Amino acid sequence: MKLTLQRDTILHIGFDDTDSLQGSCTTHLATIIIEEIDAQVTFLDYPRLIRNNPNIPWKTRGNGAIGFTIKIAEKDVDQVIVAIKRSIENYYQPDENTNPGLVVVKGNIPEIIKEFSKRALIEVLSIEEAKDIAANHCFDHYFIGNGRGLIGGLAAIGNTLNPRNEDFTYEILTYRSTNLLGSKRKLDKESVYEMDKKLTPEVFNNIDEETNKVLICPAGPDPVFYGIRGEEAEKMLEALSIVKTLEPLDAYCIFRTNQGTDQHFKYADARIENYRVFKGDIEITSKPRILLGGHVILHGIVEENKKLVDIAAFEPSKSFKQKISKLLPGDKITAYGGVKYNQEHATHTIQLEKCKIIFISDHYYENSPLCPKCNKRMTSAGLNKGHKCKKCGFKDSNIPKVKTKIVREIQRELLIPPAQAQRHLVKPHRRYGLKKKESVKFVKNWWKKYTNE
Repeated sequence: MKLTLQRDTILHIGFDDTDSLQGSCTTHLATIIIEEIDAQVTFLDYPRLIRNNPNIPWKTRGNGAIGFTIKIAEKDVDQVIVAIKRSIENYYQPDENTNPGLVVVKGNIPEIIKEFSKRALIEVLSIEEAKDIAANHCFDHYFIGNGRGLIGGLAAIGNTLNPRNEDFTYEILTYRSTNLLGSKRKLDKESVYEMDKKLTPEVFNNIDEETNKVLICPAGPDPVFYGIRGEEAEKMLEALSIVKTLEPLDAYCIFRTNQGTDQHFKYADARIENYRVFKGDIEITSKPRILLGGHVILHGIVEENKKLVDIAAFEPSKSFKQKISKLLPGDKITAYGGVKYNQEHATHTIQLEKCKIIFISDHYYENSPLCPKCNKRMTSAGLNKGHKCKKCGFKDSNIPKVKTKIVREIQRELLIPPAQAQRHLVKPHRRYGLKKKESVKFVKNWWKKYTNE
């Protein structure tokens, strides 16, 4: 009898745009797919939750896509891909802004997809380019609607978060039972404070540092119950054991992610293009203007290309916005944010995600001089007539005003909004100074489907 050796192969799978504002969540679909295919595959990495350019206007919430890297028997490849397609079709809710896409790469990831994933962090990419890459460089691809989900799917495959050259974090996401969707989440908030206190600095952005508000639960009708972000997978499981819910969980899954890493700013530059991620030095050219609602607007000039821009810090950023409002003409900052074009006024605005004050200019106020005879404050004697002293009558047409240096209320520092106002990709203060991760450590029970009877 002749023996036939079973051949294994590596598949990279990416999918996106399966959720809508009415519900659903691409990470939840990932957990459903994991349960569907787990018996036939070996996961070589945690599922990757990749956040792309946060300025894209048609994103649902956080512009996140999912990537899998699996080992699979060659004979099972087609069956598993069919199962994933079926899961997408059964899960997504038809909506004009929901356009699911799935891409599959066998073996090594082509360089063109790796480069595409870097651009997805900072640019607006076209559906046509994604379709072309998928057709010519992928083992399989599939989409519903206009195919926009192919963009995120390709980006999730190409962005492998290799520890040699990329920072990464973890998030454990828990999910609700179907019959509870839309109802108020029942959470023991005191257990969240306990978890955050015990596991800090291994966890981050669970509690807003200014308001003490618990941040781990979304507010919408989607199936996520809560998410906890941190540095190591085993700490995510420990966090899970501490946080108490007052309703049964349906499932949980640990994702490896670029959240809290500033990965988009790593590849950004000072180009001024609508919806593009921006990183560059700007000289402030105006005093701050406070808009109705508390938003702060300044004018500036980009040092690299001399483009005139507005700079905006929005009200939810609280203390961050207050410090931005202290900037004055001549100050210089390194701005990190997104570019938004205002067609009505033909202006580009840098919407700040964080900011580094790199130069503080000198500013002065002028006062009338002291009288040289009686040391009292003099007053103006009229236009171009110098000053006079009301007490002793002394006059001097040449005595100048006294310039006094203003004590500035800012210093050279890195400014980051509080946790509740941060975008997913922004690196929080808590993560600065941590040791670089050298590898990915797999833990047992990195996902689980509960049996609730």
